[in-house]
Amino acid sequence: MSIKKPRIAILTIRNTYNYGGVLSSLKVAYEFVSKYFEPTVFFLGFEPDVAMQLKKLKFSATAQSLSYFGMNCIEIGARWAFWEPGHYRLTKRMWATYLKDFDYIFVVSGTCIAAHPAQMLNKKYVMWVATSYQEDRAERAKKLRGIRAGIDYFAQEPMNKLERTILQQASYIWAYSLYAEKDFLSKLNSTKPDHVVRCGYPIDESKYQFIDEPKQEAVIAVGRFSDPRKNIAMLLRVFQQLYELNNKLILYIVGMKPDAETLFPFIHFSSFHRIVFTGQVSSEDLHLFYQRSQLMLITSYQEGLGIVGLEAMHYGLPVVSTDCGGTADYVINGTTGYLVPINDDLAMVQHAHAILSNHYHAQALSFNAKQLIAEQFSQQTVYARFKEGLITAYPELAQHFEARDLDERMHYEHRNNRPHVHLANQP
Repeated sequence: MSIKKPRIAILTIRNTYNYGGVLSSLKVAYEFVSKYFEPTVFFLGFEPDVAMQLKKLKFSATAQSLSYFGMNCIEIGARWAFWEPGHYRLTKRMWATYLKDFDYIFVVSGTCIAAHPAQMLNKKYVMWVATSYQEDRAERAKKLRGIRAGIDYFAQEPMNKLERTILQQASYIWAYSLYAEKDFLSKLNSTKPDHVVRCGYPIDESKYQFIDEPKQEAVIAVGRFSDPRKNIAMLLRVFQQLYELNNKLILYIVGMKPDAETLFPFIHFSSFHRIVFTGQVSSEDLHLFYQRSQLMLITSYQEGLGIVGLEAMHYGLPVVSTDCGGTADYVINGTTGYLVPINDDLAMVQHAHAILSNHYHAQALSFNAKQLIAEQFSQQTVYARFKEGLITAYPELAQHFEARDLDERMHYEHRNNRPHVHLANQP
């Protein structure tokens, strides 16, 4: 008999571009909890059909059910969307209505602010979070002007206070990286050291298939390059110098392309015609680009982890990255790649060229990269960390997990050990 699954709410944010690390993590979390729970994803919405719209004299917000990448979701419309400290508080009544029947809450987001509904309703919750609020938005905030800059200035202290409260009330926190773990513990003054652990991100080998794709003299960078945090200026400067050393090189820039104003200072580079802006691509096509390439570059100002680096290393690509936070968990100098200071173009060029021009060195880094992913970032390893955290927060789940796992094993054995029926010999 199958064990009944309890309901669980996954609180997250929805990016309108449907791309990036938060969405990847949401899919992972949804897949994991679906084995043991009946999940519903909740996120705040800003679209006209649900959110308050002053220009249209619409002063109310509503909620709607929808399917988002195959996930069962409820979108709750925002009110006064320009004032971030009020995003959730001003819709508290709706959150209370929709979350009242959920005893289990799993927060998946870039920062912990998505946990605000659970925190203000005094519900128990666990969080899988990449970075702190201010670290996540530091480069974007520099671009704000006028009224938006003023609003942001006055919002900073309320948001920092809210973040500390959310961290304090969380029953368990999975930090993407050691960098994030240390940051969260510093904000907690180490009051819950056993409830904040480095978790990482799982690489499911069944979804990252190897195809016989011929290698090119190519370097790859993956990300939402419309975000100033990705530091595309450094990427383009570094590739220009690599191109001067080898004019056969190609640079694949995969992801959201920056605007023309950002690219304009670089269009005169002799290497510019060797850059391929692919835009957003499917997972299958992204994996093909990984397998065509020889090296990944990460030039970010800040990364909570940098999931794309893990994906690239699964395919054996060494990674040369800025020392921007989470990448230090897997970019090990001289072993899987190299870390360089932010905006140190020369150091990145030197290490990248050394890898691209020395086949044996590249092969050694490639082997180590694949080994590290298999040992530390496997699906089995990260799922075990999820279970441990959930059981710490909700002790009754230990028996539930055991029963569900046993039930699954019995079904598997039944499917694969059916009695063999011998048919009588036919004349």
